Amino acid sequence: MKASSGKPREFRPAVLLLILGLLLRDSRGSSIQGFLADVEVHGSSRLTRTHTLRYNVRAHSLEGSEKTQLLVLIYVDEELFLKYNGDSRETEPLGCWIKGHGGNETCARETNNLLKVEEKLRGMMAEVINQKSQEEGLHTLQATLGCELLSNGSTRGFWHLGYDGQNFLTFDQKTLTWTVDGPSTQQNKMFWKTHAPRADLVKTFLDDICPAHLQRYLASLRNGLQDTGPPMVTVTCRNYPVGRVTLTCRAFNLYTREATLVWLQDGKPVQQKTFRSETILPSGDGTYQARVSIRVLPGQEPQFSCNLRHGNHSIMQTAVSGHAAEDSQDVASSATASAGSALPVVLAVALARAN
Repeated sequence: MKASSGKPREFRPAVLLLILGLLLRDSRGSSIQGFLADVEVHGSSRLTRTHTLRYNVRAHSLEGSEKTQLLVLIYVDEELFLKYNGDSRETEPLGCWIKGHGGNETCARETNNLLKVEEKLRGMMAEVINQKSQEEGLHTLQATLGCELLSNGSTRGFWHLGYDGQNFLTFDQKTLTWTVDGPSTQQNKMFWKTHAPRADLVKTFLDDICPAHLQRYLASLRNGLQDTGPPMVTVTCRNYPVGRVTLTCRAFNLYTREATLVWLQDGKPVQQKTFRSETILPSGDGTYQARVSIRVLPGQEPQFSCNLRHGNHSIMQTAVSGHAAEDSQDVASSATASAGSALPVVLAVALARAN
């Protein structure tokens, strides 16, 4: 995009209003919100940390082209679980639990709705670019919105819009007004006062609809993942020829990131680095996994055990001396033997090529 002599970039109100209108309409019973609204609630649980539902909407348009590409990404707790790509023109569920809980029907409905959105965006983006004939290249319109459920039971919403990578419009939940980020002309400010979406609809979405859908999602996720079975804990021991022994405890099939995995020595917690939820990683199937390691002296293994606390589960796994998943001395010996046995073959091939 060409620079405009240092002047602030003008807003694209027509496209922004379209995005806002579509999302507000969808929050009242269609499109993106449909999936979360269809999830049945099987009970609720006390929140132990903040949970987030976030929508990222991006529209791309190349100057001189009639094609506008739309990409919608939906995240729960910062993990992508639903995606619509304008190239394939299909909505894709991410995560095994979605595919087993009406994901196919949801994707079919989302695809139909988002195809209509894409058609409207294509026309509106082309209109804006034609009006701004001095601008060339790729242009991007983005919207980021969603909500948070805090551990104390309160909620917090957010809604930002931007153009070409720069945010310039934010909804203020306290004053129930749209705030222009950065410098703006009086004409642009007056436009938003006159044409901005109704604040009461935005407030309802951020305060009520979005948190309710996130609650339903969390309940469905918890119940769906329980079908995969209880959490599992394994302990491995790695022996070195000289020095300490490394004990590694791994936990699999965790329903959420809320888990505690610690080493105990004679039943008492061992002083170690803080084990935070950020160190619990997704397994790719909707569950999570974690691991924690500790170094001990040879012969001390029977004194140690690993404890996992996750939801209603408390699992204890002991470390047994001699139970080694990998012995460094054996690995080194095996590698040496393999290299020795392969040496004649390598020499023979080299001699054959030389001749």
